[in-house]
Amino acid sequence: MKVLRVDDFFLSDDHAFSLFDMHHQMKEDVHGHEFDELIIVRQGSGFHIINDQVEFICQGDFFLVSASDVHCYESANDLSIINILLHTSRQFHFIKNTDVLKETIRKQRSLKLKKSGLDENEMAEVIRLAEFVNNKHDLEFDSDYFSATESALFTIISILFRCANKKEDKTDSLENGKRYLINYLRNNYCENINWKFLCESSGVTKRTMFRFIKQITGYTPEKFQLHFRLLKTQELLRTTDYAVSEIAQMCGFSSPSRLTENYKDQFQRTPSQERIRVSNSVILNLVN
Repeated sequence: MKVLRVDDFFLSDDHAFSLFDMHHQMKEDVHGHEFDELIIVRQGSGFHIINDQVEFICQGDFFLVSASDVHCYESANDLSIINILLHTSRQFHFIKNTDVLKETIRKQRSLKLKKSGLDENEMAEVIRLAEFVNNKHDLEFDSDYFSATESALFTIISILFRCANKKEDKTDSLENGKRYLINYLRNNYCENINWKFLCESSGVTKRTMFRFIKQITGYTPEKFQLHFRLLKTQELLRTTDYAVSEIAQMCGFSSPSRLTENYKDQFQRTPSQERIRVSNSVILNLVN
């Protein structure tokens, strides 16, 4: 497994953070890194797999990946992200006590039912600040440089902190309805969705809803749900001892044979072969 090193991503030994604006993030193999990574989804969507756990991410989402985590991206659909790399031991020059803010953002990743996202104005401000940091090209990394860039970073983290703590919006507007819709799909991927009920509860027409799902995910609603179910199946095969029949039921498949058929079409191996593959990998890691 590839591990991203500090020396390759930080501008100097004095830098406690580094920022990258990654346009068109593609599918990426599992990797780790020597630093914490604050990720903001600027545009598009995809599946983020962290420590074998699957999360659907889209514009406005943000999360913290710790140095001890391993992760990758799957099925990126016009995915653009802002990466803020945070050194785990270096001190900032001017800002202090960011651990409380980081911990709140870290917990945001585990929120299931009420997952907030950056709104249009918040995202625009984060993008502006990120571009300011990237455009700050000083000949020397002096006090003026660090005070300006660290101030911008602190403002970004503060925006994310406030967003993570804000109450769930009522679905009385189209944008709030779309966020409600995304969260509903995240939490009900294994259910037979009543689309008429979902339209009424989200305040979005069926035509708008189906067009939005295709636009944001790159899939029709049915194909998105199937792909999500298969990735969740893969997660359970890798992280639990549940029988394939139990996983089929948990992930919304009508039968184990139906799960096996779809799983093989997607990953070119059966669920049983996936289990063997994971077991062999664990044994290999123990030997090494």
